[in-house]
Amino acid sequence: QQGVDGDASVHDRVLWALHISGMDDLLKFLASAQVEQQWALHVLEIISLMFREQSCWQRPEELAALGQGTAGAEHGEDTRELQSLRQRELAEKRSRALQRTSRHSRFGGSYVLQGVKSIGDRDVVFHKGLHNLKSYTHDLGKEPRRLPRRR
Repeated sequence: QQGVDGDASVHDRVLWALHISGMDDLLKFLASAQVEQQWALHVLEIISLMFREQSCWQRPEELAALGQGTAGAEHGEDTRELQSLRQRELAEKRSRALQRTSRHSRFGGSYVLQGVKSIGDRDVVFHKGLHNLKSYTHDLGKEPRRLPRRR
């Protein structure tokens, strides 16, 4: 209440803090990027609140003309940079998803051994890995017959 006429208001200080932090550039990108169209209404509301107290100072044409010199080149560069960052983030996310599976599936597949007959006339179905195929016998998985101790 006791501020000087030339002193910046709270609204102006908040806008300056947004500018210093680079948030205004992010809002400009979100407003103009085609892929970020889902945020358009939110950005529009934020911008209208930013210019709420500016309407009595300048006309909209004068506000729009401020800082137009390098906006086009910076916008293209920012768009490319953000797209490359997004692509890198998606690639990292995919690689993390592939590395996440630390559990090993014990299912090695089922194979039919042609020429080796099981009970009846059918071929043997082998449920172990192919590296165990050399040690295959019909007694695989059966418990050996126990002999009494004294015999």
